[in-house]
Amino acid sequence: MKRAYISADIEGMEGVVTNLQCSRKAHDYSIGRKRLAEDVNAAARACFDSGYEEVVVCDGHGDMENLILEDLDPRVKLLNGAMRESLQMEGIDESFDAYLSFGHAGAGLTHGGVIDHCYNGGKIYNLRFNGVTMNTETVVNAAVAGHYQIPLVACIGDAALAEEVHAFVPKCEAVVVKQGYSRFSALSVHPTVARQMIYDGVKKGLARKEEIAPLQLTEPLTMEIDFKDSNMADTAALVPGVVRLSQRTVSFTGDFQTVFRVHELLFYRVMDAIQIL
Repeated sequence: MKRAYISADIEGMEGVVTNLQCSRKAHDYSIGRKRLAEDVNAAARACFDSGYEEVVVCDGHGDMENLILEDLDPRVKLLNGAMRESLQMEGIDESFDAYLSFGHAGAGLTHGGVIDHCYNGGKIYNLRFNGVTMNTETVVNAAVAGHYQIPLVACIGDAALAEEVHAFVPKCEAVVVKQGYSRFSALSVHPTVARQMIYDGVKKGLARKEEIAPLQLTEPLTMEIDFKDSNMADTAALVPGVVRLSQRTVSFTGDFQTVFRVHELLFYRVMDAIQIL
């Protein structure tokens, strides 16, 4: 059985330029989540039309309960909910053949990165693996997939995302649905146009899958995190195995699976309990 894994974040979509469409309490959130479902459906149809028999979609935004199952292609399986071991790649394993990402630019990396951030935007400043800055969630997720020999065949988002992904996965098919002018403004294509672009781009990426090398990190793996405030490093340093490097920086070294469990722990569970002053 050929299986495709889609990780879906909302900020990289066409038309999304501020939190008005991606924050649950915002007035336009219902528009954003509906549009995300339709964009994901376009990618899923491309997978099925390319001969894939199963498509798993992982809801990877915010509380991880943005996609409404009834809005998705009935052939799709949805993985949602925030009680998990992986931020945006829950359930990925060697049984999948291809990884696709709906994502956004990484924190502070590229001019015009729309709503650029690194997982937990209010708390994380920089993320490094083995000394290499990887603030782009799609890139880190590609490394998670790469651990299981799965290539990132297509990414959907803005032009800044495409540039950042190509620095690590040069042959990934990038579907650019908007061009950022600043962190909170962009020129977007119409959603109908975007869905055709997504369908065509995913099909192209899947057709070239054998040309795209999985992104792999060497073990032991060292993760370094620069927090935005020192009290966040104070809290992270309480976790066994976490080493305090400076006022705002901590590190953790281990095997791949352990490092990414700590990654989820620090970025989501521990850090979300800290109030920003």
